Amino acid sequence: MLFLSGFLFAIESIGTTNHLPLHSTRLSMKNCLPRPSSTASFATSLSSTTTSQADDDNSSKMRNKKKPRIDNGKKNITTKKPRILCLHGKFQSGSSFSNKIGGARRKFAREYELDFLDGPIILPDEGDDTNANADNGNTANDDTSLAPRSWWVKSEDGKHTLIREAIDYVIQQTEIETYDAIIGFSQGGTMATALSLSGALPNVRAVVTAGAPYVAEAFNVALELSKSNSSTLTEGCDVPKLHFAGERDNLVTVDSMRELCEKGGNGKFILHDQGHLFPTRSARVKEVLDFLEMALSEK
Repeated sequence: MLFLSGFLFAIESIGTTNHLPLHSTRLSMKNCLPRPSSTASFATSLSSTTTSQADDDNSSKMRNKKKPRIDNGKKNITTKKPRILCLHGKFQSGSSFSNKIGGARRKFAREYELDFLDGPIILPDEGDDTNANADNGNTANDDTSLAPRSWWVKSEDGKHTLIREAIDYVIQQTEIETYDAIIGFSQGGTMATALSLSGALPNVRAVVTAGAPYVAEAFNVALELSKSNSSTLTEGCDVPKLHFAGERDNLVTVDSMRELCEKGGNGKFILHDQGHLFPTRSARVKEVLDFLEMALSEK
């Protein structure tokens, strides 16, 4: 009789999210799976001294046995989940954004690895994105991971500043990972669009935003970076984008969110009946999942 040896056990990590701390050395988050084992070689020896009846019985048994698997040199490959970078809104943090979209996050995490990154600028706890996705009540004096943050700020004359520094920060913090898509809320959604247009994260093939305004300064920086990265703004515009806007958004106008969609290129605009938030209702989450599946399946 032939025996197949070497059962392979693979460990899957399901529904996890990674929170990337500010100004810390990030460890590789790739799953460490055991190397697949090769199928053992088989050898068969039949006795030539048996009777003709025994030979007939043995032949019948051999015909009924399954043929041993042939090792063709190909190794079993564990499918790696696509990785998504998640960018919070102003006066949030990576941790608070993750918590606020908990229901949607768990559904996303079934199909994707999610990394929630902290913005580089710590803000006073005043509360700007005061809405269903803002998280102004969880800050702790001794825990900067809960402190409200932003990606850039406005100067006294109303101009958005430190955008180039914010993009450089994201590039530095994500240099050991390859991202397939970006999800961004509010200011983080504007950042996600600018990153896509700039070519700073060249492997990104999809962008999802919610409550994200058009910021001319962010687009100007993206244009400059697209030239320095031997990319073009047209290539960034070709990346599929899904933009959500709330009819009852009191912080960002629908016109501004629509302008982001139009100038960002290759965008689908969805207007929902809620306020300034990242949609977590089942129907909206399904729209995001369907969009990501379609966009990431394209080559």
